[in-house]
Amino acid sequence: MMDLPKLEKIMKEAKYNLAKKEAYLKSLAISSITITRKNEQGENFGVSKLGGDPEVPTNFEWPRHEFGDYRFIAQFNLSEITFPSPLPKTGMLSIFVADDEDQNIFWGADEYAKVFYFKEDEELQTYINTNITPSLRIFGFPIQFEQSIDIPHRPELFKEKELNKRQLSYVCDKVPSLIRKGGYNYLLGYPYYNSLAYDPRKGKEWVSLLTLLSIRSLEWNWHDGGYLMLFIEKDKLAKGDFSNIKTDAG
Repeated sequence: MMDLPKLEKIMKEAKYNLAKKEAYLKSLAISSITITRKNEQGENFGVSKLGGDPEVPTNFEWPRHEFGDYRFIAQFNLSEITFPSPLPKTGMLSIFVADDEDQNIFWGADEYAKVFYFKEDEELQTYINTNITPSLRIFGFPIQFEQSIDIPHRPELFKEKELNKRQLSYVCDKVPSLIRKGGYNYLLGYPYYNSLAYDPRKGKEWVSLLTLLSIRSLEWNWHDGGYLMLFIEKDKLAKGDFSNIKTDAG
């Protein structure tokens, strides 16, 4: 997790005169929400969690793709985010992916991920989908959110040529390890990946919604141990419209 004081400390201690670029790097900093596991055991109804079974409205229809049912992977109770963010202040986000044991659907395909937003006044109930292969119905665990900021970590994410080659290399190679960026799941921020050579966002109008690392205990394996990234259009995020989600992994 990183905040402005930590970024300032990193820049002051960095090599290659990066302290002189502090203002530029701070101008790139955007809000991010770090997701960490709670110490408590088990699941409680209506809480934010990774894995397990979702809480959905009584009339909810489980999404399907041509090879079977989508897989539920996470839900976020937005009222648990107690600091400012562009996400709705209340309600539940429920995340599903078109994942199956044979990996028939490419993670960059349209509608690989579906995000459902249930408003606070909707009555929810636990949905246990018996169609899902038992090995993919992993017992989930509760999570919590921490306010953070994020800066780019790959050369292709730096649109301006404000840094020389040594400075850019230091920021991209060293800073992520200093803030343990690769060890977290998070909402918003910049996309995180380790095997792509391009900006996976679909254009300037798209922003990162969610970045998930591969987790063995949840049977998450995105692109051979990489990261799954979900993207949303800025204007739709502002409206709380999660109907059009793009994805990539690497």
